[in-house]
Amino acid sequence: MKKIVVSISAALLFSLPVISFAETNKIPADMPEEAQIAMSGHLTNYNKCMMQSRLSNSKNGKDAQQHADKIMSGCETHLDDLGELLAKHEVDAGLTEGMKKTMRSRAARQLMARTMNNLAAQAAAVSNADKMEAAK
Repeated sequence: MKKIVVSISAALLFSLPVISFAETNKIPADMPEEAQIAMSGHLTNYNKCMMQSRLSNSKNGKDAQQHADKIMSGCETHLDDLGELLAKHEVDAGLTEGMKKTMRSRAARQLMARTMNNLAAQAAAVSNADKMEAAK
């Protein structure tokens, strides 16, 4: 009798998390095809926004951080749209936030690397100009 009660209890215990896991942890692949295409569109639009914004470099080093912040915040609406789409299709909230965080982090790293390279190039150009001026 004790063995049967333990077996039933164990079966119930293990079946409950599986049921809730299956119902709440959807992934983007579980969405309809048109929603997956829309998701790809949101990601592409975010990447395009970041790329177009990067083309407008800051003119001096003092406002580089402000320029980067402006670019990041200007493109954030695409990630918000992505989050809304995924929430609408009941994709796991943790996965959704992870996707948005990954996109944001990757974009920030690329943006800051480009900004730092541009600032270094500007500093080198100024240094070379000063050397040329001093040599005259």
